[in-house]
Amino acid sequence: MSLHPHRETLEGLLLNHLPSQEVKSTVAHLLGGCDDCRQVMSPLATAMFKPGGGPEPMLSAEESSAYDRSIAAAFAKALEMGKSLESERKSAAPKSEEVFRTLERPEPLSLPEGEITWGLCDSLLDKSRALRYTDHASMLRLADLARVACDRLDPAVHGLERKSDLQARAWAELANAYRVSNEFVRAEEAMGLALELRAQGTGDPLLYARIADLSASLACDQRRFKESFRLLDLAYAIHSRYSDAHEVGRILLLKGLYTGYAGKPEEGLQLLIRGLSMIDRARDAKLVFHTLHNVLLFRVELGDYEQAQRQLQRMRPLYAAHADWLDLVKLHRLEGEIAAGLGDLETAEATFTQIREELEDAGLGYQAALASLDLAGIWLQQNRTAEVRSLASDVVSSFRALGVEREALSALHLLQDALERDQATLDVLRLVGGILRRLQNERVTRAGFEAL
Repeated sequence: MSLHPHRETLEGLLLNHLPSQEVKSTVAHLLGGCDDCRQVMSPLATAMFKPGGGPEPMLSAEESSAYDRSIAAAFAKALEMGKSLESERKSAAPKSEEVFRTLERPEPLSLPEGEITWGLCDSLLDKSRALRYTDHASMLRLADLARVACDRLDPAVHGLERKSDLQARAWAELANAYRVSNEFVRAEEAMGLALELRAQGTGDPLLYARIADLSASLACDQRRFKESFRLLDLAYAIHSRYSDAHEVGRILLLKGLYTGYAGKPEEGLQLLIRGLSMIDRARDAKLVFHTLHNVLLFRVELGDYEQAQRQLQRMRPLYAAHADWLDLVKLHRLEGEIAAGLGDLETAEATFTQIREELEDAGLGYQAALASLDLAGIWLQQNRTAEVRSLASDVVSSFRALGVEREALSALHLLQDALERDQATLDVLRLVGGILRRLQNERVTRAGFEAL
């Protein structure tokens, strides 16, 4: 869209009156950060275009009333439907369990015979989301089946707008499942369909918030941080007005995590701590665990090793309760980094050597190569330059065999050149390791956190 959208178009987008064919072009224009269009948008636009807050634009009484009427109508419909959803979910429980029992089988999932109900669709979507911590393949299979089920809902029973809402939710969750499986093209296509269907629905603001925070995770994985923060601020604005403190805190946790990934761990740490104070810890224990793990990670990155060590000791019961094998490997690496930061190079060397061997035995070549760089950092501090050169050469060979990105090999060649000139320092090694870990985060989903 080369020209500015008309004021009516912008208001139509916010009030859910915009024809679906105009949604994509209008959203694309707005995400470009147009200053002129900011002047005519509602408070939600302030959240989208001015991350971190800012004064709300003044709305006329008529504009404010029209917006509130649209939101009130959407909530009235949601409350009305909520009364019947609980009974539908109970009725659908046998069919849902029938599907869940087939997850361990290799054959494609199929819907049970009989009528497809709203409760069944809702159960499939909830189960798919719950698997984000443990089983990405099953998460994707269930999300795709839920999408098929939603398409088969009878609009004569539930209404076309309500059906569109549930379809939009299904496509958004499917997009997220594609994202955690590193299928980014499919994820973007599915998210586009979710936005189109949302425009045909009831205007439920919480659905809009959910699509926004899932889209933010996709943008973050693709390192489009500016867009990710805009989307999170949009979700934050909606939840601040219509949700409880837990949902507001959850969005702050996402923003804190992504801020750290964007290279600002101190600011990210502050956001994580703020968000942690708002969430209901009994509601999602896994969320608390992953948040505290990332607090620990950022403290190590900031060099606050003594505080990190104290936190790690307090967190050991949480790791015992919630960590899987890979979480424990990450914990072990943090123990090595803390030991190195506190000057215990012998313990750090033993730790990184053990981690490398465990990852190699598990067939995780990329992660094992990263552990080799951790080990190289210890050897460099011990002036074992010849061993570091040999190790760097082995890592380059491993990465070539894995077919990694050109940027990864370029970073390793930078390290090799510095070693050959006897100019390798810990700063150079950390720079190279940081590039490689960033690329790893693009290849492998930071499981269990973004799509909370």
